Order: sequence, then structure tokens, then C-alpha cells
Amino acid sequence: MSRHVARRAFALARALAASSSATSAASTSRAALGNLASFVGTPRAVLAASPARAFASGLTIDGGVSPAVDAVPESVVVVPEASRPTIPATGLEIAPKDVFGVVQVRTHQFKVSPDDLIYVDKIKDVEVNDVVSLPRVLMLGNKTTTVIGRPTVPGAEVVALVEEQVRDGKKIIFKKKRRKNYRRSKGFRAQLTGLRVLEVRGIDE
Repeated sequence: MSRHVARRAFALARALAASSSATSAASTSRAALGNLASFVGTPRAVLAASPARAFASGLTIDGGVSPAVDAVPESVVVVPEASRPTIPATGLEIAPKDVFGVVQVRTHQFKVSPDDLIYVDKIKDVEVNDVVSLPRVLMLGNKTTTVIGRPTVPGAEVVALVEEQVRDGKKIIFKKKRRKNYRRSKGFRAQLTGLRVLEVRGIDE
């Protein structure tokens, strides 16, 4: 049996299963298996003995555990002024803790602990000394416990202080086509935001 015939058979089975209603899912699945048997050559009795499965929009098969349906929060949320910690003129002292968190900021992931400094892609509409919340926490941990999110840990967040708005070092983008007298050189400096981690919430030390 060629791959082309097998693909046509599976496409026909899926089309028949999708066109049927939820009440006749089992009978339509058996009909689709019968049509599949005519293509593949497997005896229909063998296919009929196997349990029929109806395709669903989720990942649950035969009563399995459905995945979490909680919406993934925004990666960066600006904390309002009423909830921000007061920053003394001498500087902010951060108490070190034996906890860590894996936080996602846009498309990048960082393993952070209190008093860590991370550089992320520039966050607009924030200034130096602003406090932001990073609620997209994928993992939390301390000396004895590790909590893994699905995909995020509910109720967890990382509070960070905007320490600086800087530009990264220059990166040279060079293009060349040999024997064509074509050379292009261009520089690029990414705009970054420095975040000082103040607290990892959601797990005790």
C-alpha cells in the first residue's frame, strides 16, 4: 500500500467523523473504519472489535485528564502607584531568599531570584523606578519543593523594579554575494529594559 492511498484513507475517515453529529459519533466512526478497511485491506471484524473513539477539540481520549483551560496572563503588568513599595533615597535593599521562579517575558524565559537583574526587550510606557508585575510564572521552587505550572502557576507572580532603559551593544549584520560585487554592512543596537527582581510570590522560603 502506497503512502498516497493511506493518506486518502485517513482523510476520508476524518471527513466522515467530522460531518457526523455527537449522537452518532460511534456509528460514524465504525463506518469510517469500514471504509478505511477497504483501502488498507485489514479485516473489518478486527477493526470493529477495537473500541470506537470520537475526536474532540481537546486532548482528552477515553476519559483522560483534560488540560488546563485557564487563560495565560499578560507577561508584563504595570503595578499602580498605590501598590508600589516606597523606595528610599539611599536605595532599595532587597532581602535575599532561597526561592526561585522561571518567568516568561514575551518570548523569553528567565530563572530569577530576589535581587537578580535581567534584561528584557524594551517595555514601553514605563520609566525608571516603576514597578512591574510578571504574572506569567512557569515554575516555582525552594530548597524542598518545586511547583510546575500548566502552563503557569496560579496565583504566582514576580515583582520587579525598572532599573534602567539601555541599548545593547552593536551587532554587525553583514551580507555578501560572491562574484556579484554585493556587500552590505549594517549595525543594530537592541533597546533593552533592566529589571531588578524584588520578590518572587507564590511560594514560601
